[in-house]
This record gives sequence, structure tokens and C-alpha cells, in this order.
Amino acid sequence: MQKWIMAVLFFGACAFGLILLMVGAGQDKPEKEQEAKGPSMPSVALDKAAAEAIYAKSCVSCHGNQLEGKLGPNLQKVGTKLSQEQIYKLVLNGKGAMPAFKSSLKEEEVANIAQWLAQHK
Repeated sequence: MQKWIMAVLFFGACAFGLILLMVGAGQDKPEKEQEAKGPSMPSVALDKAAAEAIYAKSCVSCHGNQLEGKLGPNLQKVGTKLSQEQIYKLVLNGKGAMPAFKSSLKEEEVANIAQWLAQHK
């Protein structure tokens, strides 16, 4: 009889623990999603000349004069693979060997170059 009571208590405690884990995981999700999202891209008018100047200064050494890729990947059709927002976040925060440009470029400059690159399809 005591074994039966102990088994019921043990399984009840396990079920209660699982419920707490699921409830706790659900509460953390919005915060984690917000962290993954990061800042949203500011709305700026596309200035092609400024974007090309930023690219020439900051990106050409890795991505090439014609977006063909060197050390970094080919960006000639990046607009078919990534949205403006995705490009913005990638340039802003970096990824892998690509450095983050959030400390060297203004958010508006990053948004401008993201729009320019997204047009390459």
C-alpha cells in the first residue's frame, strides 16, 4: 500500500513539474522573440548614391566591386533571398565572419543600404 501511495505522489510531482516547465517556457517566449527580432528597420527614402558610397567604403573589400563576392558571399541577387528587414539586421548585427556595423554606421545608413541591396534581384 505504501508503494502505491509513493508512486502516485511521485507521478503527481512529475506532472506538476512538467506543467510548471510548460507554463514557464510560454512566458519566456515573447521576450526571446523580441530579442531575436532586434530593432526594426527605420523608414528612410532610398538614396542610391549614398548606399553605393557606403558599400564602396565598408563592403567592397569582402563582397567585391560588382557584388560578386570575395571573402564574403555574392550579393548580386541577395534581394531574392533576403528581405530588406533581414538585410538590415544582418548588416547591423553581423553574422559569422561578417562584422556588425551598428557602431560604425547610423541606423538610417544601414536601412538605406539594406533597401539598395534588396533591390538586387
